[in-house]
Amino acid sequence: MSDLTAAAAALGVPEAIVSRSAEARAKATGASVDEILAAWAGGAPVERAEPVVSEKTSAPPPPPAEEAREPSPQPAMPTTPPPPGAATATKAPTEVGPREAVRYPAVVTVPTAGLLERTVGPMPRWLSAAFLILPLFGLLQLASAASLDCGEGTELAIDRVTGVVENCDGTPFEGRGAPGGATDFVALGGEIFAGQVVQAANCAGCHGPQGQGGTGPPLSGVVTTFGSCADHIEWVTKGSSGFQAEGRSTYGDLGKPITANMPSFAASLTAEQIAAAVAFERVRFGASAADAVLADCGLVEAAEGEESTATTIESAPTTAP
Repeated sequence: MSDLTAAAAALGVPEAIVSRSAEARAKATGASVDEILAAWAGGAPVERAEPVVSEKTSAPPPPPAEEAREPSPQPAMPTTPPPPGAATATKAPTEVGPREAVRYPAVVTVPTAGLLERTVGPMPRWLSAAFLILPLFGLLQLASAASLDCGEGTELAIDRVTGVVENCDGTPFEGRGAPGGATDFVALGGEIFAGQVVQAANCAGCHGPQGQGGTGPPLSGVVTTFGSCADHIEWVTKGSSGFQAEGRSTYGDLGKPITANMPSFAASLTAEQIAAAVAFERVRFGASAADAVLADCGLVEAAEGEESTATTIESAPTTAP
């Protein structure tokens, strides 16, 4: 093992740093780099070498020794005690532990190499104040955003005792909102279609998540199959068995033959949920305008001057569970 490797192992620092430190110490002391590395490898400090005097130039003669004189006594100066609370300078200790080291900006970690290591990085005062002030602004913003009163900063009513969240009209809040606090029936229908509302009603399981078809037919032509939302709602409500029980062998405007694949959702979904699912299919896969579809399905009132071809939800044909 070379002296450089041994010195690096003894000091606990990389060889490159030890090499540069040895060269600097050699210039300062007059010793060779090998001597310094050998001393560091053994853990001993290197003493400063005496300057070499050339033979051609003689050292200047020492000054003549003066007779020892006793210093004349100086008058004692009155000492003034420091004022109360005045800070007194304290000398830094020569050795500190890891916990005490954080009190000083830098400490000598390798005495023989004279290496300094910063212990604590100074933090600006404004940054420390920002860490205290910014969270307070956030809390004030949250406190002013919702007053728990319906219509003031929120479209929901929150019971201060039970914590129950309701819509402003008193209906249960289901997490689906539209501008003005109304229910977003298209979004609700999408969740019903994916089976996220009622597990037993999973339209995507048969028709595919993108309406591409599977066990059931694709839904890209759903608007052509059912020209009105009322006919579409009736088919989803009754299913194949309901139509066959009425003696009907076809369904839709195209007169497609009825098979036993379409289940009835009258027992698993409410009339509003069925209408929402139908509206989603007509908007998402039939490329119909949402406003017109919602009015046609009886989920919203038709705009003035427009006529709705659908019956209301209450009058939609249903089958008893």
